[in-house]
Amino acid sequence: MKDKPYTIEVVLFEANPDYSKEEVKTAITSLNDIIKLYDGFIDRTTASNEDGKFIDLLYWTDINAAKKAGEDIMKNPEAVAIFEVIQPETMEMYHLNVFNQFEE
Repeated sequence: MKDKPYTIEVVLFEANPDYSKEEVKTAITSLNDIIKLYDGFIDRTTASNEDGKFIDLLYWTDINAAKKAGEDIMKNPEAVAIFEVIQPETMEMYHLNVFNQFEE
C-alpha cells in the first residue's frame, strides 16, 4: 500500500449483549468471506478490548469503492444477519483518505 492513495473505513461498535464476545468475534470474522468479494477491497483488521468495544478497520483502494461496498452489503441478507451481533446504536463509521504512512 506504500505510495498509493487509499481509504480506511473505521467502524466502532459494541457487541449486542444477547451474544457472547466469542459469538461476536466469530460472526464478525465470518464477514471476511463477503467483504473480500467487493471491488476495491484491500485488507481488514478487527480488534476488541476488555470492555466489549470493537474497532473494524477496512482498507479500500478509494472512498467510492468503500462507500459502494457499504451500501451493497446492507442488501446482502447473510451480512445483515451477521450484523445482529452489533448493538446498532453504538456503531460509528468513518471513511478517511490516507495522506501519510510511516516508513523506515
